[in-house]
Amino acid sequence: MSLTPLLRPARPRPTGLHLAGLVLVAGALAACGSDDASGTDATAAGTAAGATTEPDAFPVTLEHKYGETTFTAAPERVVVVGLQEQDTLIDLGIVPVGVTYWFGEEDAINPWAEAALPEGAEPPTVLQATDGIPVEQVAALRPDLIIGEYSSMTEQEYEQLSQLAPVLAQSGEYADYAMPWQEMALKIGQAVGQEEAITARIEEVEEQFAEAAADHPEFADATVALVTPYEGLFVYGPDDPRARLLEDLGFDTRTSTLFDDQASFGGSLSPERAADLENLDLTVWYDRTAEAGVADVYEGTDQFAEGRFVNISDDDGAYYVAHSFTNTLALPYVLERYVPQLAAAIDGDPTTVVEVEE
Repeated sequence: MSLTPLLRPARPRPTGLHLAGLVLVAGALAACGSDDASGTDATAAGTAAGATTEPDAFPVTLEHKYGETTFTAAPERVVVVGLQEQDTLIDLGIVPVGVTYWFGEEDAINPWAEAALPEGAEPPTVLQATDGIPVEQVAALRPDLIIGEYSSMTEQEYEQLSQLAPVLAQSGEYADYAMPWQEMALKIGQAVGQEEAITARIEEVEEQFAEAAADHPEFADATVALVTPYEGLFVYGPDDPRARLLEDLGFDTRTSTLFDDQASFGGSLSPERAADLENLDLTVWYDRTAEAGVADVYEGTDQFAEGRFVNISDDDGAYYVAHSFTNTLALPYVLERYVPQLAAAIDGDPTTVVEVEE
């Protein structure tokens, strides 16, 4: 599997989109759609059948990177232009009409979300964002809400999408893709009129983290880095959502000198710096053996000899994918597998083996 989904490097931006033409296309599509009430609109309304709008939920105004958006009613046709927000919507009983493919299942509905799907829900249209947000395809889905928190949505894209429907963009308080999962979930819940419901789910998941941390006092303040071989040794910064998961379990991701001069998302170091990992209590790897130069250096460390590492790779199937989906549906699925791995690694006994359930 390509490392691109895990590292999320800057992607090429869309070209050739003209706002005026886009608005005309969107208007024509909307006009055509209004003549066929028994078609796609009826199907879309069914996708939100399990959702219950809370009293006094609207209007609500939410701030984001490009200003603020006011949401006035519960949506029926949600399009997700971020990479993982469909899980939070499904957790609230809403199946979007459009989702953006990242990695994992081709329909963008992964195993941890399947059980939460409302019965009889129509599968969403899957969008590809290799050249930026496909705004014209979004317009064709006639959305009444567009969500792009876990994204690198540009201001131009935001302006274009705002001509189609209210847009919930990423926060301006964090780097792109670094928004905490709790804040992403809360704003989605508010935008769809289910703040109380999503708050309850956030608290449930946070309690699972708290219980895991309490059950494993050996995690407390143990130093750890989350890394992968990519242009040398790529170190995920402490503000990356996946690194924050380790903090939530009690680990310390912030004292390592590996993070000197690193951006909040992270950055690449020379392969030789893999030797510095042995100064930490634990290392969590994505695809540890992907680059021979990095693997050779690391395999010469005491940390490697003592088995004080976790490796999550493509061989782990859905778990490998889920580890990057930080939301209320994916996180319980991850914790069930991740916590035993971490406990086995930090005991310093290389003979301890944990079978990862797919």
